Amino acid sequence: MTWDPIDHAVAEAERRRSISDRDLSASVQHFSAVARSVCREWGLTVERWLEGGAGTPPLAVRREDGSAAVLKIAEPGALDAAVHVLRADGGHGYARVLAWEADRGALLLERLGHDLWAESSTLSGQGEVLVPLLREAWRVPLTCGRPFQSKASGLLAILADLGPRYGTHHEDVLAVATGYAKELAASERAEVVCHGDPHAGNVLRRGDGWALIDPDGFVGERAYDLGVVMRDACREITDAEASQPGAARLMLREECRHLAEPANVDPERVWRWGFVERVTTALYLRWYGHARESAAFMDTATLLAN
Repeated sequence: MTWDPIDHAVAEAERRRSISDRDLSASVQHFSAVARSVCREWGLTVERWLEGGAGTPPLAVRREDGSAAVLKIAEPGALDAAVHVLRADGGHGYARVLAWEADRGALLLERLGHDLWAESSTLSGQGEVLVPLLREAWRVPLTCGRPFQSKASGLLAILADLGPRYGTHHEDVLAVATGYAKELAASERAEVVCHGDPHAGNVLRRGDGWALIDPDGFVGERAYDLGVVMRDACREITDAEASQPGAARLMLREECRHLAEPANVDPERVWRWGFVERVTTALYLRWYGHARESAAFMDTATLLAN
């Protein structure tokens, strides 16, 4: 039997759909329906599917000239905001767009190297890369991002919806996150076009430098993006706490200051965004069927809330 990488990608998409409480059927069906025709018409040879993405996986492809690229396929409309930001950036802080078709939600990007996790597992090391990269990405004009709508209000809605489903044993953590989100919603500002999810897995090697991928592309505030940077240090937090009770909170507070200062941002806002993101990410991961990863985020939120 011939090994077909698109069949394997569809099978992976089906696996993700099967473990998720969120209904991903439409996105999987769309991916299956258009992937082959897009590859045929664009002259792409699929090598394999790639890790990443919450629904259908990206595809590692070769163009007719032999150059490497990445193909992403989503339901029409789902990638429009991201493409607008990527094109406006022009390949400075973000990956370069090679081709785009809105009607089929097909996006071809330059293929980059390994992610930042491969070179740095610490917040301090990641921050040294991410803060300058975000400052470059934040130069995208506000008119190129999705119009300002309170991000904190959106996170409050997640807490209200998914909290009762998946957070019944963490009521204190949910209460702290809800309080922070309400305070942030009352004072949120339209400052820049946020990446929206600038964790180390969304930062890839480009030659001697780095580039961001997968922007959400909404207008918001710088402290939000920095809060997301703070969010993914679960192992570092648990190791710090194991060395000495209370050390995790002190370590994370110090990292808040290190991230906030070069970006001219209030470190307290970074702390609050980071905490709310940690809790909502735990709920979101559980919604998508990733119970073990969800527990790591919720457990570290519990350490930081006390």
